[in-house]
Amino acid sequence: MALPATMKVLGLVLGIFLIILIGILSEISVEMLIKFAVSCKARSYGEVVQIAMERTARVLSEICIIVNNAGVLIVYLIIMGDVMSGSVRHIGVLDQWLGHGFWDHRKLLVLVIMVVFLAALCVLDKIDSLSMTSAA
Repeated sequence: MALPATMKVLGLVLGIFLIILIGILSEISVEMLIKFAVSCKARSYGEVVQIAMERTARVLSEICIIVNNAGVLIVYLIIMGDVMSGSVRHIGVLDQWLGHGFWDHRKLLVLVIMVVFLAALCVLDKIDSLSMTSAA
């Protein structure tokens, strides 16, 4: 949704130019990060930040990553709630499948998604056990 809206505002030429520019800058920054990680034998992004700067910067970068991931999770929960329950403009998936009822309320759907799926993922000992579901 965001990319088409951006292209609409910027126009085709400037939009494509900026996409290519951001791609090039991303490639350069990833190459620099990998070269530095190999040269200092760091195993994680946090170790690279700690070696390049200090422990305070590592903690700050990890906090930023947690906040970013929490924000993305909230956005996905909102999208899932809207798609499943519907709104004034469109009918939701559960309305189409089961008709209107208590099951298509947005707050209830988000709660069920969090408890059934996300809480189940939180009890895993190792993230490696998700490899098969990620492939699916």
